[in-house]
Amino acid sequence: MARGIYSTALVNLALKDGKFELVQPTESQKRRFNIQAVGEEPDITINDTNDRHAVKIAGREDAVREFVSLLREFDDSSVIWWKTTSSTALCVVSFSLDSKVKLDKLRSEVTYTVPWHHYCRSGSEGLSLMVSMAERLVEDGLVEPEQVNQVFQEEIHRLTPRVGTRINITHTKLNGKLISLSPGKVIWRRSGDLKITRTIMSSGIYDGLRVPRTLGDTAVMYIRRGQPYTTTKYYSQNGALKGEYYNICTPVEVFDSYVRYIDLGVDVVRRPNSEPEIIDVAELEEALARGVVSERIYREAMDIARKLYDSLRGS
Repeated sequence: MARGIYSTALVNLALKDGKFELVQPTESQKRRFNIQAVGEEPDITINDTNDRHAVKIAGREDAVREFVSLLREFDDSSVIWWKTTSSTALCVVSFSLDSKVKLDKLRSEVTYTVPWHHYCRSGSEGLSLMVSMAERLVEDGLVEPEQVNQVFQEEIHRLTPRVGTRINITHTKLNGKLISLSPGKVIWRRSGDLKITRTIMSSGIYDGLRVPRTLGDTAVMYIRRGQPYTTTKYYSQNGALKGEYYNICTPVEVFDSYVRYIDLGVDVVRRPNSEPEIIDVAELEEALARGVVSERIYREAMDIARKLYDSLRGS
């Protein structure tokens, strides 16, 4: 049984594999896949998480593992967390920007799908409604697909919070925990590019940089949609640079009121008048060993870290 914004793509993946059967289908699933109602109890269920950037896959352990293996083979860009519950296997699969693009193609094999379908459906209620309306107009023959495709491509590239907007930064760790960063203020933007300032509201030590964190410091964050890292520079109240932090992550997603990415553990840091360092490699290595990330994502993250390190050494 599958429900939610990813259900059409994931049902298509399962049925194409030939080892799965859809039970308790919705009316739209019956129509799209030309199947009749099957009322059996499901071995696995698939549902969106509350933030709609991931799915929860639950059920009989062997069936869940078989489907998750199929999904990983199809998309090695996703991040996977296994959770322990009594008598039931539960897996959370978080989709990166690249994952959503792949799922768009899978969905388009079954029904008309606008570019950036899953990106928009997961981004906000307003974007989700816009997608549903556009696809309905095409399905009803009122608008040509090519026209809608062009409009969506253009609008997504322009989708960037306005200057002066306060936005949230959704920073998820490799253990699945959401880190609450203080909201930022957009001080500069260009299509998909942002410069955000945050005021530091606590004292202590900046992790990785190992320099004092002081109440009233300023963090200036540079973000580009689709870029696999973020850049943050920390300044004291008198404007002195305290350090630079390059966070390797899944390709950054930029919406109208927030940005979102999954921190891949490994980072590059540089303190003033010092050589850069690659840090927290063990966190990424552990995630690879536990199957949280794929071998390809591990290699790409390490490659990005090395390139940033070399670039900073030469600057």
